[in-house]
Amino acid sequence: MRRILVTGAAGFVGGHVLPLLTAAGDRVAGIGRGRASRLPEGVVYETIDLLDEAALGGFVARFRPTEILHLAGLASVADSASGPGQTWRVNVNGLMNLVAAAEAVPGCTFFFVSTGEVYGGAFLSGHALTEAAEPLPRNTYARSKWVGEQLLRDLLPRIGVKLVVLRPFNHIGPGQDERFVVASFAGQIARIEAGLVPPVLEVGNLSSHRDFLDVADVAQAYADLIGQSESLADGSVFNISSGAPRTIASVLEGLRAGARVPFEIRVALGRVRPAEIPMAAGDAGLLRAMTGWRPRVAWDDALNRVLDDARARLAAAGAGGG
Repeated sequence: MRRILVTGAAGFVGGHVLPLLTAAGDRVAGIGRGRASRLPEGVVYETIDLLDEAALGGFVARFRPTEILHLAGLASVADSASGPGQTWRVNVNGLMNLVAAAEAVPGCTFFFVSTGEVYGGAFLSGHALTEAAEPLPRNTYARSKWVGEQLLRDLLPRIGVKLVVLRPFNHIGPGQDERFVVASFAGQIARIEAGLVPPVLEVGNLSSHRDFLDVADVAQAYADLIGQSESLADGSVFNISSGAPRTIASVLEGLRAGARVPFEIRVALGRVRPAEIPMAAGDAGLLRAMTGWRPRVAWDDALNRVLDDARARLAAAGAGGG
């Protein structure tokens, strides 16, 4: 039986991956900064900040994981631009603390969730990138993840821990917060439908092409790779992507088709990100070859899941306020 530790277990992706891991019959523990709700049966969870080295080390030593899935970290590009210091503290110092804790479990496999954002300037080639592309990160978040990859390649061999790097591209789904573009659109639509705001949806740059997946497909990729951890080579890198980039405008039109009321669209300068990459897409051929993984959630279903979640959260917030 595997013993899998998931950091950031109370976060967006953690809520989708934990049920998959427990369904496989593995023993699963999670840690996170906040309270976790609706955990699958049997999951051990503790509130631990990665910056608390003593608490983190103690938990790892007690649980003794055979696999670590490191989801925790600051993942918002916009937040990293406005608060780079905190991004570096959490994404690098927290990672260093986790490496120190992993000294207690030689033979473990460390699945590091990096990001497709590390490719950065390499996307200017205009085609879907494989893992062979040289990363050229262009923002603080991506640089912190690229440094994390290099840090782990340096440190993990010294403690006998195997490294597998995961580079997911954009993912959407229930539970994502509105710092991310599709959740932002869905939240605005839900408030417009409820009559809480005027029927005007604010947007940034709609012409960019991005590679989107439903979070359920991303979580399945993580679970599939963990299920084959023994056969993965040390230092392996896997893109997790659809390979089919969509314009943000087409994503918005898909959400508009599912909206219950009409609305106008207005460009807000504060939502336009500087130094835009026109197209970002990844080739997940290595992942398919290793696990047989492929995206299974239909795109319209993915958008409807996001809209329904935004409506449900708005309704829950209203009920709580009442």
